[in-house]
Amino acid sequence: MKQEKIALNKIGFILKMHHAGASSLCFDLSQFILNAGIKLLFSKENTDTVTNLIKRDPGNRQNKKNIEITTKERIIKKADIIIVLGGDGTFLSIACLMKERSVPILGINLGRLGFLTETKQSEALDVIHQLLLEKMIHYSERPLLEVTLLRKGKKILQNPVVNDAVISKGSIAKIIQIQILRNNKVVNTLRADGLIVSTPTGSTAYNLASGGPLVEPSLNALLLTPICPHSLTQRPLVISDKNILQIRLLDHPEDVYLTLDGQKAVSITREDIMIVQKFKKHALKLITSPSRDYFVLLHEKLFFGI
Repeated sequence: MKQEKIALNKIGFILKMHHAGASSLCFDLSQFILNAGIKLLFSKENTDTVTNLIKRDPGNRQNKKNIEITTKERIIKKADIIIVLGGDGTFLSIACLMKERSVPILGINLGRLGFLTETKQSEALDVIHQLLLEKMIHYSERPLLEVTLLRKGKKILQNPVVNDAVISKGSIAKIIQIQILRNNKVVNTLRADGLIVSTPTGSTAYNLASGGPLVEPSLNALLLTPICPHSLTQRPLVISDKNILQIRLLDHPEDVYLTLDGQKAVSITREDIMIVQKFKKHALKLITSPSRDYFVLLHEKLFFGI
């Protein structure tokens, strides 16, 4: 856990789409923040919410100059912190775009589990009040992965990954043969429905649902978890994130996809090579409560050890 003094001049908001609870909470929080003289940045997807925000309170018409609607990329460039109202999917929609700059993110959970959006809705106003009062953030740094997809030597995709990169089959129920290499030496060859390459942060997501291990998110590790492997000897593997992996298909299946954080998907073939390594530019900054550590979250969200 780290703490840092921070200037709060502009705060970004990312809201779950078409969610009444997100719009209502946004109204309460934005009133509080605007009254403190801080500018608000909203993504274009939330234009309707902003329009209703201004209509709902006449006082916001005077504050209109302090409300800006822009792209998510622009929010990342300009915001001092970003507040996400929604679930982990909403959180990932902005976090996976942070290629050049890591903006501290406060996730307020309006979804189900919410490992990334760990702040409860009932705590939101108190957390924001404390943040504005102290101008201090407490945050954990989460290591990220970088996934590069090469096709005939040409880079067609390169992106940071917060949770996981998944190779999976499409609508046809057919096994995929996948090979994993490190330094051109074979680590594993597997026949399965797919493969999950996960960060420790993503260990509570698809990895866990597929029988992978729980891994403390501060560890510098990389998880390899087969999806429904066609062998009793295939097991999840945890390795150092100092490794650079090359992953490729060994057969010619149709409808195979690479999906990053459930946000971006691309069709892949035997000609493609996926390179996975630690993202070196920065880590994810996740604003959190000093009193709520990882194991408290496991108890609250998964009833772990109860």
